[in-house]
Amino acid sequence: MSGSNARFVRKVLSAVVLAAAFLMLSPAFAGQEAGHVVKAKGLISRNAVRPGEIFKTALILKVQAGYHINGNAPLDEFMIPTNIIFSENPDFEIIEISYPRGQRAHFSYSVAELVVYEGEFVIGALVKAKDGLAAGPRSLKGALTYQACNDESCLPPKELAFEIAVPVTARGACADTAPEIFDKIHFRTLPEEAAPATS
Repeated sequence: MSGSNARFVRKVLSAVVLAAAFLMLSPAFAGQEAGHVVKAKGLISRNAVRPGEIFKTALILKVQAGYHINGNAPLDEFMIPTNIIFSENPDFEIIEISYPRGQRAHFSYSVAELVVYEGEFVIGALVKAKDGLAAGPRSLKGALTYQACNDESCLPPKELAFEIAVPVTARGACADTAPEIFDKIHFRTLPEEAAPATS
């Protein structure tokens, strides 16, 4: 191989390597939501929480247009329910999780009526910050498990990781935030009556 041909081959190989690196670093490949039709955003009901305080969290979920996901309590036993699972956390106790009611609908892939979530909806959780918790930034981590479908067929089940920031303060007033979201979440247990959930 002549010197000019060798240089040409090296340039082509370099271009291929750079292109591959770009694709690996691009959001479509490196992002946590790659391959998902659901986006998740988490927030808490206070601008900060104090040790021993019970507070609300919300996971705002948006399903891509043209898709739906099964409700938390599907009518068909073969449908995979939507659930959120919080990771073990030494700083917080999960007291209750509140799922919204789904919409009833019929689709060509099932003879039975289904209960589904479409568009944007919110899953809430009642959480207690443990007594004696030191001030500073904390977080709640977990995963949303779901199965997405369009009008004709379903995709494989997915697991979408999420993280909710929880600033902890030892003193000072904590103000409520986003009442337009949290006032619509219904818990069976009132925060002042809540006791830690047991598994």
